[in-house]
Amino acid sequence: MVSLASLLIPLFGAILVGAVTRAMGLFDGEDGRRMSRFVFVVAMPFAGFNFMRLNPVAGDVFVGLAAGYAIATALASLAAFLIARGPLGLTVREAGAAVFATTCGNAIFLGIPIAAAVDGWASPFLVLVLMEGTLVFALGTALMTWPEADGTGGESSSQAIFRSVRTALGRALQNPIVVSILLGLVAGSINLPIPDALSGFFGFMGRTAGPVGLFVLGVTAANLVLEKQITELKGAALLLPIKLVFFPAVTAGLVWLFTNDPAATSVAALFTGLPPAVASIVLSNVYKQWVGGVSAVVTIGSMVGLVSLAAYLAVVVPT
Repeated sequence: MVSLASLLIPLFGAILVGAVTRAMGLFDGEDGRRMSRFVFVVAMPFAGFNFMRLNPVAGDVFVGLAAGYAIATALASLAAFLIARGPLGLTVREAGAAVFATTCGNAIFLGIPIAAAVDGWASPFLVLVLMEGTLVFALGTALMTWPEADGTGGESSSQAIFRSVRTALGRALQNPIVVSILLGLVAGSINLPIPDALSGFFGFMGRTAGPVGLFVLGVTAANLVLEKQITELKGAALLLPIKLVFFPAVTAGLVWLFTNDPAATSVAALFTGLPPAVASIVLSNVYKQWVGGVSAVVTIGSMVGLVSLAAYLAVVVPT
């Protein structure tokens, strides 16, 4: 069983190396984006497929994880939406960016290396990656493309909303990591025979995801600070308690209620308590919605979230 030191030292070491190299000017934000594309499109699909193929999740745990996460996501999204529309005074589309930043964690770069290092955590974690990759991405995209109040083009409001949701869900299902996890889930459930040489290739490619992803996280975090993207601090102050406290507490409670499984509950708390994902900044830039506020949520959330993550792991991982 992995010890806390053997888990945290490589984890934070890789992040630190990325941050230092960015501060030294060896890499910049564009380098980070290119490396993250490699992790997202190439390395993680191999890792996701292999994890799910080799470590299938029991049916009752799968259902309990999915149900607990879906309900908690709905509650956290509603809370973030109400805060965005109320105290922050954002539009529906801007509130969509706030909801996405509050419910999407850094699962790919930060969470998966942790889950892969702890026995029994990888597959339940990837079930939640699958859920997030469809639910959260679809909801965030649908809100950020919500039809304007005047309803142009002869399309009714309900038709425009349906089109927005359908398009968002379609994009989520094209996520290469979501597709690879689904394929791995199927392969594991039918015991698909794969030659050792090919299996070794999958594992070899997948193992690059963790170190490269953590390095990219360090580069990106340092880049956000150096480029002074921390603005609109009120949004971060109001939304981060939902992301780092409310969301993981509710999810863990529901998963424990539905599964009575300690590992699934620990994974649920880890997954939903991860710092906000850099993908939030990317998506808010794509749709031009509340970019400054999202940058503040991600930047401050990364700093605070790394501390709370280390504290959480100190409690649940043996020393």
